[in-house]
Amino acid sequence: MSTTATLESPQVRLDAGSEAVVPLHIRNNGTIVEGYRFEIVGAPADWTIVEPREVSLFPGDSTTATVSFRPPRSAAIPAGTLPFGVRVVPTEHPRDTVVPEGVVEVLPFLETTAELVPRTSHGRHGAKHQVAVDNRGNVPVSVLFSAADQGNQLELACTPESMTVNPGNAAFSDVRVKPAKRMWRGQPITHPFAVTVVPHAGQPVTLEGAHVQDPVLPKWLLKALLLLLALLLLLAALWFLVLKPTIKSAAKDAVKDPLAKASSQAAAAQKQAAAAQQQAAAAQSAAGSGGPVAPVSTARPAGPKVITAAFSDRLHVLTNAGATNSTGVTVPSKTTLQLTDLVFENPQGDFGTVTITQAGNTLLSMALENFRDTDYHFVSPIVVKAGDAVVVRVTCNTVGKPPDAPPPTQCDTAVFVGGTTSKPAS
Repeated sequence: MSTTATLESPQVRLDAGSEAVVPLHIRNNGTIVEGYRFEIVGAPADWTIVEPREVSLFPGDSTTATVSFRPPRSAAIPAGTLPFGVRVVPTEHPRDTVVPEGVVEVLPFLETTAELVPRTSHGRHGAKHQVAVDNRGNVPVSVLFSAADQGNQLELACTPESMTVNPGNAAFSDVRVKPAKRMWRGQPITHPFAVTVVPHAGQPVTLEGAHVQDPVLPKWLLKALLLLLALLLLLAALWFLVLKPTIKSAAKDAVKDPLAKASSQAAAAQKQAAAAQQQAAAAQSAAGSGGPVAPVSTARPAGPKVITAAFSDRLHVLTNAGATNSTGVTVPSKTTLQLTDLVFENPQGDFGTVTITQAGNTLLSMALENFRDTDYHFVSPIVVKAGDAVVVRVTCNTVGKPPDAPPPTQCDTAVFVGGTTSKPAS
């Protein structure tokens, strides 16, 4: 064979985000000047390069090229061994192509974040939170959840209590919060609590939250009852003292003249009635009696039933610097979405803008550099009709640099969308 090529180290081991260089030795055993080009084959081809890309050798000469491995620190590159080969293709004798082979091992790394959404809830009988777990490492992560409060003022339950999150994915655990004692009236009480997220082979993370317990009977109820009672008394006094006497007087005046006229007409008609009595009796015996009138049903059909359900979704957008990216959720047919909660996340401290639109209309637009996380709660929900879409659009100007972590390459933005859906019962 006119060409030989060998890797100095066919086994390579490195961390994601780092670089390893392996020399590649090439020798021209032929009798003519030969040019060579190099190609990487196998899984690591996207992040492996050979320098220089082409060489030329005289007969009997040899040279050395370098094979550089640069796996990015990303969940898209799983941990483990990946086989590869370097195709050394002679220009003049392509049939003499040689392919030295090797194995590169990408070591595992962990990068897991967790967030409690929403941080604060309100309710008379309890509420529901969610713990969002993002696995940005390159190996699956198993996590355990537990919740507790000081003084045992709340009943807390996590569902599920454990889960496994694959690389590049996010998972959610529901946290049900219920006050241990019912409060009928008084000022709302804030109950702080904490949810502990324990990843396998990692440090536990504690997420602080709070539930505001509202009284069963609202403060305005007593005032409303007193106001209603006063209104009823006022209406009763108005009826008996003003309206009723006025109506009686007007009624007497209205029937006085017609009543006198009717009395004179009744006397004349009485004389005619006596004369026609015999004829009426004969006519009555000859005429047939009519049938009863069928009653008309007044029943009204019941109104249509409506099914309501809780709704939540996390819209996650990764955007390259200087670019714009978006994602969204579309309301299914025959369904109406009432939005009550929007929670924005910018964990890296990126610079740019995030915009929320409904059916093409802008609801909110904010600069990313103004927040790391912020939430909005609407007393009057935003109504989204069937077929309309809620879209999150992110423009990434500058990727943030979080402390104690490798610099990311993309803006990382997420928006939690919460509310209820309603649709007619089938």
